[in-house]
Amino acid sequence: MRLALGAVPVAAAVALNGAVAAGLTPHDPVLGNYRGSGRACYGMLTITTHRIFWTTPFSRCIGSPYDVRGKRDGADGVRMTFVLSRPGARCRYPVLELTKRPGDDPAIGWEVAGYRSLDSGKRGGRDDSISCYLYR
Repeated sequence: MRLALGAVPVAAAVALNGAVAAGLTPHDPVLGNYRGSGRACYGMLTITTHRIFWTTPFSRCIGSPYDVRGKRDGADGVRMTFVLSRPGARCRYPVLELTKRPGDDPAIGWEVAGYRSLDSGKRGGRDDSISCYLYR
């Protein structure tokens, strides 16, 4: 999977050092709790309007503020890219891309990919990344 830093609606976008950032509203469909399963992905991802918490057996990103670098929600599904502002020493993947397949039940079809950097994500994360199926 490659990071797709997609277009953000102009009304929701602000320029931030050349990168596009968009805020989340309290009604955004990505907000909430997600569960991961399996050896590397067991844990929880929680997205609030201001912070992300993501814990797995190999990475602990606890309560970091974030910037949204790409946001798309349409007929082809949901795709959002988050960059954690203060990921902490135990957070192995400070760049997250959350996706959801279109047409699936709202509780299933979610996936998160974690990357060490934006550059790693743009290259498809071949060097060090994780991809986890999620459910709500």
